[in-house]
Amino acid sequence: MLEIYEKLFTLQTAYNAHTNITRLSSREDFYLKHIEDSLALLPFLAAKQNVRLIDIGSGAGYPGLPLAIERPDLRVTLNDATLKKIKYLQSVMQELPLPNAQAAWGRVDALARTPEHRARYAFVTARAVAETRELIQLAAPFLQSGGRALFMKAKKADAEVSAARRAAARNKMSLLAVSKYKLAGMDRAIVVYIKQ
Repeated sequence: MLEIYEKLFTLQTAYNAHTNITRLSSREDFYLKHIEDSLALLPFLAAKQNVRLIDIGSGAGYPGLPLAIERPDLRVTLNDATLKKIKYLQSVMQELPLPNAQAAWGRVDALARTPEHRARYAFVTARAVAETRELIQLAAPFLQSGGRALFMKAKKADAEVSAARRAAARNKMSLLAVSKYKLAGMDRAIVVYIKQ
């Protein structure tokens, strides 16, 4: 796997030199804050074959790209509203290659209303996109019944979950877990909801 991550780092560095897609540019940051952090989601993904996952507000492709690399059985869609990031993601998917991944350009709320995406996913992931309350509203339309939303949080996870109770009830989402961990001494959390 190291070879594919090195190739991803090279592609990201080359693209970032002319088009800003991520502020993290060192190899250390790449492996720690992009790869290791993204892979913290792996234990939360069921081992079923051929299930769909959408990474909303994917940016430079995290956590979606590492999940697609580690789990070739997942069908991963990486969404972003910024076209330059989508073009970058498409080039990465071709170069690596990642046949189980695709990029979807557009605003999350608009994409969720399309037949191709509405209620089609077993998992929705999001990292550094919005507060939990807003993420619930954005993620819920993508999920099948029993599907799970996995929100990666750096700070205030408990406070955001408390503030999101009404949004969760309105969107038929139930809190399953707030799983806390450390990343290079920093407090991190994965907030897990299930669609009823």
